Amino acid sequence: MYLTYEEYMAMGGTLTEAEYALAEFRARKRLDYLTAGRIQAMAEVPGAVKQCVLSIVKAEGVLGTGAQVDAPPVASFASDGYSETYASPAQRAEALEEALNAEIARLLWDEADDSGAPLLCRRVQ
Repeated sequence: MYLTYEEYMAMGGTLTEAEYALAEFRARKRLDYLTAGRIQAMAEVPGAVKQCVLSIVKAEGVLGTGAQVDAPPVASFASDGYSETYASPAQRAEALEEALNAEIARLLWDEADDSGAPLLCRRVQ
């Protein structure tokens, strides 16, 4: 676990422990994929990684599938005759992926693992 439930709550978390367990798992798997598993081998999880987990969990809650069913984002809007077009599920998923990956890149761009390899480097060491 990269961010414990106690740490999550101290950072302003709002999910129940059961909800958080699934959200943290999904965030951890996303980070493991993007960092080629480098975080797993680190002696101590950096603060930037903990912040990434928090950002991913919050973004999934606001922009994730469940949230978008309740309040789908508007893709276009015309005011004269009032018309709204909602983004398709594929468009929403793509936008969420782009936003999360950009946030992860922003938070981890200068972080390295214990051997000095950049966390976001995808080449074989």
